[in-house]
Amino acid sequence: MIANSNSGRWRAMTAADLPAVNALAERIHPSFPEDATVFAERLRLYPDGCRVYERGNGIEAYVLSHPWLHAEPPALNSLLGELPAAPSTYYIHDLALTPEIQGSGAGAAVVTWLAAHALARGLSGMSLIAVNGSSGFWKRQGFEVTRAPSLDAKLKSYGDDAVFMTQALKAANWHPSSKEISALYERHAMAFNHDRGNRLVERAWFERFRQVMPDGADVLDLGCGSGEPVAHYLIEAGHRVTGVDSSPTLIDLCRSRFSDQTWIAGDMRAVSLSRQFGGIVAWNSFFHLTPDDQRAMFKVFRDHAEAGAALMFTSGPAAGEAIGSYQGEALYHASLATAEYEELLAAHGFSTVQHVIEDQECGGLTVWLARMRTSG
Repeated sequence: MIANSNSGRWRAMTAADLPAVNALAERIHPSFPEDATVFAERLRLYPDGCRVYERGNGIEAYVLSHPWLHAEPPALNSLLGELPAAPSTYYIHDLALTPEIQGSGAGAAVVTWLAAHALARGLSGMSLIAVNGSSGFWKRQGFEVTRAPSLDAKLKSYGDDAVFMTQALKAANWHPSSKEISALYERHAMAFNHDRGNRLVERAWFERFRQVMPDGADVLDLGCGSGEPVAHYLIEAGHRVTGVDSSPTLIDLCRSRFSDQTWIAGDMRAVSLSRQFGGIVAWNSFFHLTPDDQRAMFKVFRDHAEAGAALMFTSGPAAGEAIGSYQGEALYHASLATAEYEELLAAHGFSTVQHVIEDQECGGLTVWLARMRTSG
């Protein structure tokens, strides 16, 4: 995940950024020149690993990275040709920051994002060549110097202080309460049903949701709770609802209230219904998932969204975990950064319609409303 820092933000690099990126490279490390074709090829081969840091009207940092082979770093100023079919490391080719943002946390933020990205690709480690006295920075990010005699000649071409560095990756240890969400809601199902009530304070958002999705569309409600008040509102508005919740007790309440709808006791992360919907909502449920599980949910959203479908979910206002409480027990919440949600939506075919951080007219909830793009 990429957190904003120093009033700037990391975003995906585009071809239009290449002239500015090349100029930065010449300015920041003139002793290690690379042709413009090198930058262009890295972006073409692996755009997911190429990012720029933008502040104000200018780009003040960039990173080039891609899957590669362990202990076989590319030579300086060389083209790759193609990426390996079976990569064994995630290689950080170049991270450069202007002096103005060094120490701002921007570098550490993008390294954290790259580690999460590498794990999501199934890679268990990262590697790089540290040059120009940068090994101290990389050690602070968890990298270690790795000696490999076969690399000695290649390292000399990078300078006398160049070292090969690696980092083993492991999945994040999320707060223990993240594993208790389903059990907590089942234990306190009747209390939750009472506390939630039937007053739809979020009516304005659901009216927007209905305006975005096709008329009369079927809706998939992920984390539907007891069916009140969200599913009730949608049913009365003429939509058929398929509700999914991990609490069997809450699903039983749904069935008793709306027996003509479809209710499934199960984990939203494992939903695979072999059909698509015109609307998908994960209201006050999505933000109970860990960041890793949230990333994986976008495939679930995509697989169940028909062309033009509306998607609405609640998140946190910024990246991180937040532990609340319910009925005296720890209640887990988590969020990705705004930029990462935007990228995940776009990568899975959705266009953002509206995003409000801590909407004070909706109890301070942070809401995302998006629409699946049509083929036209």
